[in-house]
Amino acid sequence: MKVNNQGLTCPYIVKFVSFEYTRLIDKDTQYHNSFKVAVALVIARNNNLNLVCFNRPEGTNLAFCKIIDFNKFLYSEEKRKKKMQAGSRRETKEIRLSPNIADNDIDHKMKQANELLEDGDEVVLVMKLKGRDRLHMNEAEIRMNEILKKCDKGKEVSRKKGENMIIVRLNKISKENKTEEKKNE
Repeated sequence: MKVNNQGLTCPYIVKFVSFEYTRLIDKDTQYHNSFKVAVALVIARNNNLNLVCFNRPEGTNLAFCKIIDFNKFLYSEEKRKKKMQAGSRRETKEIRLSPNIADNDIDHKMKQANELLEDGDEVVLVMKLKGRDRLHMNEAEIRMNEILKKCDKGKEVSRKKGENMIIVRLNKISKENKTEEKKNE
C-alpha cells in the first residue's frame, strides 16, 4: 500500500462518487481511457466486485481504477510479498575438505557446491589440517587453489588462514562478473 501526496493510502475501494471520470480496467480486463465513475460503480456492484482506485486524480490527470475483487487482490499481493521475502533469504552452507582428499571426492563436493551456489546460497569451504598435516600448510593452500579452479559457479569472496585451517567463502558469479573476468583474461 502506497501513500500519495495527500496522505491517503492507495489502493482503496471507491464507495461513492468523489470524482467524475477515471481511467478504468473493467472486469474483462479491457482498458478505457475515460470512463464515468458512477457507471463503473454500478457495474462493479452488479457483478459483486469492487471499484478499486490505485491512483487518485491530480490536476488534469484522471484517477486509475480497476473493477476487481479487492480481497483476492490483497491476498495475491500478500502472497507475492512473502514469495519475494523467501527468495531474498540466503543460507550459508559449509563443505569440509582435507588436504589428502581424492580427486573423485573433490569432483563430487564441487558438484554439490555448484548446485548450492546455483540455488543462491553462500558456500564456505573449510580445509582442516590435523596432526602432521599442520606442517604442510603451503601444500594445503596449493591444494585448496586446485579445488577452487574446479568450482565454476562461484567466486572467492574472502579467505582466512589460521594455524590449522583454511576457510574460503564463495558467492555465485553474476553475469556481469563473468563478462568482466573474460575481459581480464
